[in-house]
Amino acid sequence: MPGLIGSQGIRPGALNMNRIFRALRYRSEQAQYVTYHRLPIYETDAYGVPDGDEAAPELLLPDLPAIIRPAVTADYQQERAGNNIVGAARIYTPNINTIKNYPNFDQGNFTGTAQFNEIQGWDRLITNYRSILYAETSGTTGWSASHGAITSDGESITNTLTNNGTTTYTAPAANVNILEADRLRLKVKPNFAMGLTKIVITNAAAQTLTYTPTALTVTADAWLTLDLPYVSGTVADNTSIYQSGTRYATAVTSSATTFNYESNLTSIVLHYTGYTGVTNTIKLREIEFYKSVSWHVHSLKDMTDGYIIFNCVRTAGRDDARRRAE
Repeated sequence: MPGLIGSQGIRPGALNMNRIFRALRYRSEQAQYVTYHRLPIYETDAYGVPDGDEAAPELLLPDLPAIIRPAVTADYQQERAGNNIVGAARIYTPNINTIKNYPNFDQGNFTGTAQFNEIQGWDRLITNYRSILYAETSGTTGWSASHGAITSDGESITNTLTNNGTTTYTAPAANVNILEADRLRLKVKPNFAMGLTKIVITNAAAQTLTYTPTALTVTADAWLTLDLPYVSGTVADNTSIYQSGTRYATAVTSSATTFNYESNLTSIVLHYTGYTGVTNTIKLREIEFYKSVSWHVHSLKDMTDGYIIFNCVRTAGRDDARRRAE
């Protein structure tokens, strides 16, 4: 993007990063909310070798505003096992003080050993490379509820509850291919203290993949973003959901010995509790399976009072054409 911050070798003065982000977000996909990911940290023995005991769990924090300026988006390197996709980019974020004002990044909100301090080397910034399947919320087509009525305001769907139960999205027959997807992202907003008991994905082979957070109560009248892995190995590794800095360990289980991630989508089901008998509602929006790019922080390019620039690299593995063929 010619003329973007620092691209001419001239360091600018004070900049309103939030204003720049908002202006670019509606004009370019280079400005987007990304998910910050730090792998678990393991204890080391007297020789500095990790001993397998977890010292701090993973950090998986959505909704970090960033501007991605790729230098090489995808360079297809030929290797023995096929193509390996690599790339490089400069990623611009707000300064660290601004980042720490976001609820999921505020150190005052963290409990236990899960602590965000700063973005450092080999942390990951997960971006949306391409939306594979988007669950439309501009209308009510495909949506149903076990106990409630579904309406739409053109932006989100609302389930007005009559009891505890489920909200279901059933994929249309013409738009169910999620082969290239590797993550599921959605936003949920109840007007009561809602217990999110599990999210269940069903594929065309009638196999289910279930995400079960531990004792997660979604805060009333606040949007919660969930960004969940949808890729082979998730069942073994499990995942995390963070709400205002608190980690909720999320077990991932499958009804099949080996869940078929390449099978078409049938449905997404949200299970909830907490119904109080009054007018309880649950809003959902921005529900999508997407193909991600995991940018790994390689070095710090620049840091000012207004922004930080990171040099990042990516390694994405084999290409989708080979995956589809196999």
